[in-house]
Amino acid sequence: KQKKISNKIAQDKQKMKSQTLLISILIFSFFALHQCMQMDVGEIEGSSKISIGKCVPAQCAVSFFKRDCWCCFRDQTMCSKTQKDCESNPRCPPLKL
Repeated sequence: KQKKISNKIAQDKQKMKSQTLLISILIFSFFALHQCMQMDVGEIEGSSKISIGKCVPAQCAVSFFKRDCWCCFRDQTMCSKTQKDCESNPRCPPLKL
């Protein structure tokens, strides 16, 4: 009976170590993701330029999954039915990378 109790304690310790390791990895991953999001685009080295349009697909109608309009990336209250109309809108400021 004493041996069963000691085996149970050893299993519980191993389970706690696994849970602690998993939580540590999760916290580290969130920290790394946060740091990547805070990085200035100018800090990224490389010769290639990133080209991002001024507008993004958005949901303007009642349908849940359907993206039926295009909104300005910087100000998503300015929306158009087509991407061309949105991109040509002078009030939609371009992204500065």
